[in-house]
Amino acid sequence: MVDQQKKAKGVVDIVFVMDVTGSMEPSIKDLASNVAMFIDSLTHADPNGGCPVKDWRAKVFGFRDATNNDAPAFVDNPFVRDAAALRMQLDALQADGGGDEPESALDALYKVATMGSTDKDAAEDSTKWRYRSTAARCAILFTDASCHMQMAIPEAQGGSMHDLINELVNHRIILNIFAPDMPCWDELSQAPKSEYEPIPYDKTERHAAVYALRDFTKDPANFQQTLKALAASVSKSAETPEL
Repeated sequence: MVDQQKKAKGVVDIVFVMDVTGSMEPSIKDLASNVAMFIDSLTHADPNGGCPVKDWRAKVFGFRDATNNDAPAFVDNPFVRDAAALRMQLDALQADGGGDEPESALDALYKVATMGSTDKDAAEDSTKWRYRSTAARCAILFTDASCHMQMAIPEAQGGSMHDLINELVNHRIILNIFAPDMPCWDELSQAPKSEYEPIPYDKTERHAAVYALRDFTKDPANFQQTLKALAASVSKSAETPEL
């Protein structure tokens, strides 16, 4: 047990769960531009003595709306260990589809949570989480829209927010949410080990949530500070071994 704890400290797998409908293009580009800074913040000790992540993998998982033939509804990638390779995954995303709400964020998070993990002492697999006592697991959600409250994918068809939260807990997923200030995200943030950055917007304006996230990510000082805080949160999560 002690050996597992030492092995797990400072080790993390990260999945950026990205809304890739058309309105998200500016925010995707902003995240891509700042991903190297995020990784640098993740892997260097902060002034308060936080433990840097010594071993990380990350990937991008994109989603649209699985209920209205947005194709493809999901875009997966392998885990990588290089900031440039991670940026390439973000740059390769094609922001299209959408045009209406809600989107299939719950389905995407379900797929990410349940994508499987390697067996204990098995070789790493770039399509799976590492064994749960080997690495912490973080999912970081970016969206400018609300979500369908029932899942549509075959493996979780008809499942609710409660069902998703159970899967997040069962698979020990640490969730960070960057989304408009909407009830659905407030509900999801009740999941254990989750943090929510509610983006305020004028609820009387039709497209205000879209522009609010764009404004949030395009402000270099604001967004970089947010990503640094996110990196510190992920680092802290990686200090606690997943037993």
